[in-house]
Amino acid sequence: MGFDTSFHPVDLELIESRVLPYLAGHGEDDAIDDLVGRAVSLRKTRFRAKAWALGVLEHKPDGFDSELHLWGRPFFIVGSDRIAEDVQRYLAAADGGVDALAREMIARLDPALVGRIEPDQSGTLPGDDALAQSLGSALRILRAAAVALRAGERTVRVPDGREFDAAELLTREAAYNVLDFAAALLPGWMSRGYTWPTRLYSDAGVRDEGFTAPTALTGLLREEFPGLDWPVPSGTIVQNYMVGGLVRAADVPEARAHLGRHRERLDCEAVDLQKIDEAMGVAEQLGVAFCEATEIYSGFEGNLN
Repeated sequence: MGFDTSFHPVDLELIESRVLPYLAGHGEDDAIDDLVGRAVSLRKTRFRAKAWALGVLEHKPDGFDSELHLWGRPFFIVGSDRIAEDVQRYLAAADGGVDALAREMIARLDPALVGRIEPDQSGTLPGDDALAQSLGSALRILRAAAVALRAGERTVRVPDGREFDAAELLTREAAYNVLDFAAALLPGWMSRGYTWPTRLYSDAGVRDEGFTAPTALTGLLREEFPGLDWPVPSGTIVQNYMVGGLVRAADVPEARAHLGRHRERLDCEAVDLQKIDEAMGVAEQLGVAFCEATEIYSGFEGNLN
């Protein structure tokens, strides 16, 4: 069983104030349309930034590490002294701004390459409406399940006509899809294999400082639907398409320092430990939480960060 692992700064405040109330059935059906619109814009930003990174890959310049600059960090970021700032610049990039940022990254590798490298043109994205449908459909189905349960109904019908057990759908799918949507608004780092922090700590016999079960991703739903058979999260990853351990924002600085103190004991490639540290570092600088997950991204499927 393979794992497409990822490490995420997570805006829990946004999840708790906007996403979970929506899933619980509060507000209007279009209450997250603005967030979906932002996710569509960022999906196009991510796609364009990675097209530039793929273009650089063809030239294989010195200093370009595909495991870090293409299959690791979100967008296309070169250099190590202002990663959080660069993430924020991509998040705020308007139309055309991505190309300017990407050329800046190329110049950090080698100014002589600017003007010689072009973005890879082999891939395409669906149109905005199709992107909005793909990015928002899971949350809308989960909301429909919650609304059905409030109405005393046991099943929910999805747009393609299939019916599902509403309680099972909500309890099984909420945490992963909440994180998946949050990652569409604040992308994380990509990895591959058994590289998630709680697994590395466990294998090394080291305490996973700061990590807790990711119940915060479903907190309001658990409160408002206490009679459902909610799973007891293990606080780590045991299967594909899963959220593992989560570190609250206040605990991220110490969790990152703990990683630094014990990294020599962790059986992992140095670049993957760097990815974990960088993701925690961005979470720390942005004042948000951190968590580990699998199958949020897939290099094989072209779903990059």
